[in-house]
Amino acid sequence: MTDHCQIPRSIEKIFSASHCSTAYLGGSLTVGVGASDTSRKSFRALFTAYLYEKYHPVYHNQVSEIMGAVGACESYVAAFTLGRNILPANPDLALVEFCVNDFNVPDRTLVLKGMEGIVRQLLSARCDVMILGAGSREGNIDHSAHRQIAEHYDLPFVDMQAHIFARLKERNLSWDDVALEFEINDPWHVNDLGNFFYFEAIRDEFEKQVELFRAGRKRERNAPLPPPIVSDELQHVRLIDPTVRNRNLSLAGKWDPKPAEFVPWYFDHVLMGRPGATMTLNFKGTAAAVFGLMYHNGLKLEAELDGKEIPGFYIRHFIEFGKGLVMAHGLPDGEHELKLTVGVPSHRHNKLADPAAQVAFLGVASKAETPQQA
Repeated sequence: MTDHCQIPRSIEKIFSASHCSTAYLGGSLTVGVGASDTSRKSFRALFTAYLYEKYHPVYHNQVSEIMGAVGACESYVAAFTLGRNILPANPDLALVEFCVNDFNVPDRTLVLKGMEGIVRQLLSARCDVMILGAGSREGNIDHSAHRQIAEHYDLPFVDMQAHIFARLKERNLSWDDVALEFEINDPWHVNDLGNFFYFEAIRDEFEKQVELFRAGRKRERNAPLPPPIVSDELQHVRLIDPTVRNRNLSLAGKWDPKPAEFVPWYFDHVLMGRPGATMTLNFKGTAAAVFGLMYHNGLKLEAELDGKEIPGFYIRHFIEFGKGLVMAHGLPDGEHELKLTVGVPSHRHNKLADPAAQVAFLGVASKAETPQQA
């Protein structure tokens, strides 16, 4: 339990009759999948409306939402996207939930790097941050890595998993009462009631922060960032659009642009590569990522890094959605070459006459610090 307000800038914006823009980063839970109307009933929409309805009549502040949540996205993938999706909108407060999507990631160092990358980018942009921890039917989502980041950077952590189970117990309800009626084997997404409980947890923590602010107990707003727990590698990132002329990027084989009307909002363009086509990026940095559009007959991207084969990117799924993958991280800070080759289609999995791999961005991390602690 903190003894000082950890999000003073955003509260000061509200109290000064200013504009408080609130960003939301996460996966499908933050999008609001499961809510009957994501624009009104998701915990994201409920909290944005609350900030306006509670504080505008008193302080005449304005509130807006910055949408940065993308389904099936992990923290270390989202770290590459802030410069496109979030930071240009000048956020004042960011709510970040990746506990669920990071839960089964075996590389915990990468999870810590991802969360540090997100938090350090936001704090460097003078944006307050609250880290959220959603849950599951079993109540087994491990929040420890995200709590560690919150404590290290002196940020509020909202245990939404504990809150939803406490509310269910109080009302003599079970997870069935917040689960999706039309889904089976989905222990994460929640209906309107579940979203309301999640909103309550966020609201209650925000109000605690307001009380501390009013009492004059605030952290130093301009304090320097502490050294990273693991690395600031994913603080310094950039996206590369393969459709834009770049002397360090070369294409071979058949690549065609996907019609613009079929490109989701979180991509600028999508290139569709046929079997055998290659995409080669020469970059200076320490990490590389690939972003693509998965679909039912998507093909695998075979990958080579500096001439050595590395695990490729499977971009096949039973529904179409965007996905990112960090191909390598923690590389020596120098020149590297990443080569992607569209694999041969499987006759068992691919039924289309002309299947293609769909690539939207390449991502590069350009700086890493020496680890500070284990």
